[in-house]
Amino acid sequence: MQSGMRPERVVIKIGTSSLISAGAPDPAKLSALADAVVRLRADGRRPVLLASGAIALGTGRLPASVRPGTARQVAAAVGQGLLFDALRGSLRQRGLTAAQVLLTPVDVTGPEHRDSVRAALESCLDSGLVPVVNENDTVMVRNNDVLAALLAASLGAERLVLLTDVPGLYESDPRRDANARRIARVDAMTPEVERLAGAAGQGPGTGGMAAKLCAAWIATLAGVPTVIAGADAEDSVVRAVRGEDIGTLVRARPRDKQPGLRRLWRALSAPPAARLRGGPGIRRPVADGAPLTVRHLTMGNEEFGVDDVVDVLGPAGRPVARGRTRVAAAALAGAPADLTVLHHTEYISLLEE
Repeated sequence: MQSGMRPERVVIKIGTSSLISAGAPDPAKLSALADAVVRLRADGRRPVLLASGAIALGTGRLPASVRPGTARQVAAAVGQGLLFDALRGSLRQRGLTAAQVLLTPVDVTGPEHRDSVRAALESCLDSGLVPVVNENDTVMVRNNDVLAALLAASLGAERLVLLTDVPGLYESDPRRDANARRIARVDAMTPEVERLAGAAGQGPGTGGMAAKLCAAWIATLAGVPTVIAGADAEDSVVRAVRGEDIGTLVRARPRDKQPGLRRLWRALSAPPAARLRGGPGIRRPVADGAPLTVRHLTMGNEEFGVDDVVDVLGPAGRPVARGRTRVAAAALAGAPADLTVLHHTEYISLLEE
């Protein structure tokens, strides 16, 4: 790093299975992560850690009287302190001070808090602290992959690294197919790439490969290259940040073509629940960024609810837009032609540039 330059920010998300073993923090995994932080800082980088595992840690410690409907949120409340304490201790052994930050996507994307959140994180980094972020699942359980992508975009990070229990994105399930081929690089996120999520399994967390590809959509469209890599590979964090051939690199879109961060979150934070067919002229309103109304869509038998993520298909059957619905499918029968189904602030274009 040249004198006077700001240290590069990198965001590293660590999945539950990459930190927790048998319901407890794994000392070897914590040690490897803390060592990686030390090495990245020596490179002139400033890591932000997003650590999953609070729910897994808290679940086994809940009293029987906790209501089932709130059990995951309460487990997070119990486990967040345990998770942070484990990470803090490992970093402290290496002379580093951790700073706990609990956030939701609304905090990062909403006008009320986003500037304050970014300023606080930048202050932590400039002061030499190591931010340890967890999604505030006590408020609502979502997933840390998407939050990591939003933070990486907010901070203008050099790279987002998503560590998981599989070595990257594969053309088939590597646990079942000995000849499965790792996809070393993805030039751009597409629905076709997204369909490969089924080639990887689910661990004990709330994410999985589908969630990581949602995060990759958000981060790369915001200009942040993203690496999905296996946490168990030797030096995986450092190698991924340094740009070595590990896992799957998803290349970023140029930063001068970024949609707004809230729009990215709303449109891409979940896989599509349905596919709506657009009419013959659907490409024009999508290209113009106009609201998509009943007149633009050919209603079929797809079921979706209010606030579901859906894909809108062009005449050739390929998605041309993705976003959140303002109405449910049941409300469209006999609806006026100008009724907005996808608002222009809550979908993104998937048209090829």
